[in-house]
Amino acid sequence: MGKNEDPGFCLLGATMLLRHVTDLRSNLAGARGMDAEGVHQMRVASRRVRAALPVFSSCFKKSQHGRWRKGVKGLTGALGEARDTDVQIDYLRSFLERASEAEGPGARYLLDAREAQRREQQEQVLGWLDNIREEGVIEEMESVLAKKVQALGHRKPDVRGRTAYAAGLAHTSFRVAELLKLEAAVGDPRAKDEHHRMRIAAKRLRYTLETFRPLFDDQLKEEIGALKELQDLLGEMHDCDVWLATLGGEGGCPTGEGGLAPGFKAIMDDRNGERNDLYRRFAARWSCLRKERFFERLPGRFQSGLAGKDAAIPVLQAPRPVKLAIVADVHGNIGALRAVMDDARGLGAEGFLNLGDMVGSGPCPEEVVRTLREEHFLSVVGNFDLKVLEFSRASKKPRSASIKGAVIAAAARDLSPESLDFIASLPPEIRLEIGGKKVLMVHASPAGPVEHVGPETSDQRLAELGAIADTDIVLVGHSHQPFVRKVDGVLFANPGSVGRPVDRDPRASYAVLDTADHSISLRRVEYDVEATIAALRAKGLPEDVVKVFREGISSAERGERKKVDRTPALMGVEKAARKMNVDHQHAENVLRLATSLFRQLKPLHGLGGHDRFLLEAACLLHDVGTTEGMKGHNRTSYRLIMESPLPLDPDDRTMVACLARYHRKRPPREEDPEIAGLDDKDRRRLRSLASILRIADGLDYGHVGRVKEVECAIQESEVIIRVRSDNEWSAELEAAERKADMFRSTFGRRVRFE
Repeated sequence: MGKNEDPGFCLLGATMLLRHVTDLRSNLAGARGMDAEGVHQMRVASRRVRAALPVFSSCFKKSQHGRWRKGVKGLTGALGEARDTDVQIDYLRSFLERASEAEGPGARYLLDAREAQRREQQEQVLGWLDNIREEGVIEEMESVLAKKVQALGHRKPDVRGRTAYAAGLAHTSFRVAELLKLEAAVGDPRAKDEHHRMRIAAKRLRYTLETFRPLFDDQLKEEIGALKELQDLLGEMHDCDVWLATLGGEGGCPTGEGGLAPGFKAIMDDRNGERNDLYRRFAARWSCLRKERFFERLPGRFQSGLAGKDAAIPVLQAPRPVKLAIVADVHGNIGALRAVMDDARGLGAEGFLNLGDMVGSGPCPEEVVRTLREEHFLSVVGNFDLKVLEFSRASKKPRSASIKGAVIAAAARDLSPESLDFIASLPPEIRLEIGGKKVLMVHASPAGPVEHVGPETSDQRLAELGAIADTDIVLVGHSHQPFVRKVDGVLFANPGSVGRPVDRDPRASYAVLDTADHSISLRRVEYDVEATIAALRAKGLPEDVVKVFREGISSAERGERKKVDRTPALMGVEKAARKMNVDHQHAENVLRLATSLFRQLKPLHGLGGHDRFLLEAACLLHDVGTTEGMKGHNRTSYRLIMESPLPLDPDDRTMVACLARYHRKRPPREEDPEIAGLDDKDRRRLRSLASILRIADGLDYGHVGRVKEVECAIQESEVIIRVRSDNEWSAELEAAERKADMFRSTFGRRVRFE
């Protein structure tokens, strides 16, 4: 246990881990004997150990934590494969009981194959069990944990201390956010990969809650039960998907000898029908949970526990009126932060609320995070904080020529492990009661992490956000635009940006809340901008970043001042593409179709002229990777665009390269290194443009220009694309339908070709 670690928190961790390790040992014999239930229970116990170890890692020696996690991880994988096969065997035995005479041979064929597969998998299971026994992992864990429980138990620490509630809040908030990132897939029954990822996210959230259940008298039974129901539905959906994918391959040929086809078809029909029913139940259950604000309420359980402990800002519970300083978007600018702190204390402020985005852009991210931590700012995490955290923890650091990518990489390099852990511990929102008023702290918006709330936000939208927030005061950052406004009884405030203002006033901006009358006033503070600029240059950050600080404008506004002359730039891209020996006729065909789609679909994507230029450049370059071979040519295209001399600035080059990367195969994923330097807005823009590029590319599948024109009709639930062609275009139709997958998930509308 670290010298500064809370003994109550470590007692909680040791107790929970010892319980799970005991479950591991008790199911060893069953797993060795191929008992399906023993395998299942041991797998669950191993997952619970893996879920709890990172939470309580600070309570153990680093060498112990790493060795335990490594040993259990391999076992979980081996048990997982065996468990999946056990489930399939159980289903086939059940199916055979009701199968017709014609269906029996196919089902028995599959059952024999699965049972043989399971016997082979058992060798792997036994190998891992032998490894763990030889390495003494379980015995070591039991011994260390039992001694720790005994030693800490004698001290009688409070396991329901502030540290435990704070850790529960941070981990639960993170897991909720991970699950909600995938919410768009709920409305699409075809989003099978996303449904599988949702199952994993729901499982991790459930195990996180189970880890902290001793903190609550009701053991979080209702919440854990709801998540188990959700996880089970998604798990059974995945089981069906595995069958359908498997039989799509195995069922393609055994139609003659043995009469296997009827059984294969019956199982496919059965699993397809079951999958559809499970999906309907899942979607309905998800809808109910959202209406009940289930996911929003989960962090609230931990916040309520925190409310009874010593507050991060003791003055919040003071019986007298106090002043609280509200800051946001410090972005690594320690000079501006210190000036704000001095000004606030001069006004009598006794505490600080921080609305996130501590790092990025500024030259001193480590100093800022350390100051916020040591001065006990009550903080939520911001989107840029999470970008830097994601970059720092990526096993393969992404290369990016963009300004934003350079800023993220610089911040990640500067931050200490302690500061990164601090950022990771912060929740996305905090709910407080200050002087009898309910207060919501969130970085961007009560509606989610993307929306910008500022002085231009309409009263109607603020009223909607007030209803979502269900509070008296809403504190937001993110837009860097200071404002205070009351709508329908809810007071909204954005303190502006401490470290990087964008309203043409480079002075640091913050706000002060007076609990005497719950009024909020905005403040501007002079600081040494030139010293910050000198530090930026010393760090080697791009000159465009320097200009943003000096002029007090946004990066987007600075970009507007250097509009690209599209015609010469596009001619330069075309010239470069010809030198790289792309199939120019195909590139021109895709360009013609994509620009037509872009124009007609503008009501959906809402993008502008510069975005069209990026799409056009990507059309000309998307297949450049084929010059080194067809296999994985989209990835090769990304590399060549990033490395080759092109008339594109760094941000545009990155976007065009990403469009080429995702013009085929799977859509972008959160963990992809190629998009690590893109913010949420750019990622949405990427998906919109790539969705159009993919369809246009599919419509020229033969590279001969069979499709002459397209006409789009936007409907409520679908987009109809009418195609004019003088020749047979069935191959193009099949390719376009296949490549419309990203369009469906991006715009929530299916595509129908006529």
